[in-house]
Amino acid sequence: MEGQNRLILWGWYSPKLVENRLILDIEKNVQKYGVKYPAAYEAFQQNKDAINSLYFHHSYAESDILMGQEYTRIALGKHYEILPHTIQTCHARVICFFNALMLPSKYALRGNHESSLIQFEQGIPQMIYDELLEITELPFKPTDKQIFLF
Repeated sequence: MEGQNRLILWGWYSPKLVENRLILDIEKNVQKYGVKYPAAYEAFQQNKDAINSLYFHHSYAESDILMGQEYTRIALGKHYEILPHTIQTCHARVICFFNALMLPSKYALRGNHESSLIQFEQGIPQMIYDELLEITELPFKPTDKQIFLF
């Protein structure tokens, strides 16, 4: 269950926060700092309202993870360890990542806490809504609950 490309999710951004703050911040920062990764910006523009997708804040990346990364399993975690009895099949793909300035990025940098836009093939797993923090304001404080994509 170890994997350098696993993603440890800390919380999902509420649709209201995405609409009223996140999207506006992303566009404002793109205007201010420019587009460093055109493919990531294009993926964001084409998929910012994609069906079965959510914006997430995640824990540090264990390695650089490229956008487009696909996952086949989801599980609850505690203290950065997967709880084996919670593992479920889940097909997900990272549309793009966002760096600390909320600029679209083609990868999550190893060792950094960043955000991502993830789409779920068969719909957003109920586990996310039931167990993970809904981020309704910024800044936010992560809880002990974690969800792993691997």
